[in-house]
This record gives sequence, C-alpha cells and structure tokens, in this order.
Amino acid sequence: MSNFWDSRKSAVLTMVVAWLGLGLGLAGLGGLVPLLKYVYRQAPFLGESFVARAAGPLYACLVCGIAAVIITLLLLGDIRRGEVFTATNVRRLRLISYCGYAITLACVVGLIVANPWLLFAFIGLVAGFMSLLMRVIKNVIDTARLLKEDADFTI
Repeated sequence: MSNFWDSRKSAVLTMVVAWLGLGLGLAGLGGLVPLLKYVYRQAPFLGESFVARAAGPLYACLVCGIAAVIITLLLLGDIRRGEVFTATNVRRLRLISYCGYAITLACVVGLIVANPWLLFAFIGLVAGFMSLLMRVIKNVIDTARLLKEDADFTI
C-alpha cells in the first residue's frame, strides 16, 4: 500500500490540475464581463462604472495567470522527462514569479480604481506571496543546477 502514490502519479495529477486551471482561465476571459455585470445587478451599491473599473485589472490578472500556467505546464513537461536542474527551468521559474508580480501590480491598480478593494487586496497578497515563494524555489533550483554542473565536470 505504500507504493500507491508515487512521483509519476503526482506529476500526472499536477498536470491535470494545471490543464484544468488553464481551461478555467481561458473560460474566464470570455465570461469575466458577464460575471461582473451579474455581480453589479446583485450589488448595485458598487456603482454604475463598476464593470468598467474592475474589468481592466481583472483581465490583466487573468492574462498573467494564464501565462504562468502555460509556463508551469512547460516546466512540468521537463520535470516528467527528468530534466529538472536546467537553466531553462530556472528561467521559467523566474518568469512565473514575474507573472505573479504583474498580478500584484494589477491588483494595486484595482485597489485604486475599483470599488471591491477587498477582492483586489486578497488576490494581490496571495499573488505577491506566491511570487516570493517562486523566487525562493528558483534560487534553490539554480543553486542545485550549479552544483550538478560542477559534479558533472568532476572526474
């Protein structure tokens, strides 16, 4: 029973979740404005310009999130092939962290221009924290890559 869950199954599950996230993100591109209009009808106190004010920052968050998921899928493909400690993967982790920082910046803009500031504050804080974690992981992978290259050249 201890071999029920292995690293291969974990990688497959991670890829399935990433593909699901990509699908939801792409669906969100088409359904964001109707969703915002629905929210406005339920909470008219947000103001008539709510949809116009919130749509821009939320679209920026979606686009950056979709980019991060696509980069993550590329990274997972390399990991499944056993190519973990590579310069390409370090670059991908850096790009994922940049996507998170871009989401945080879009949320700061959303805090300034849109009424549901709590939504933007929450998304921005989560994205900022995840970006910080990505930077730490990137630094660990980069250090491991350098150690691996050093070991490869040692006889």
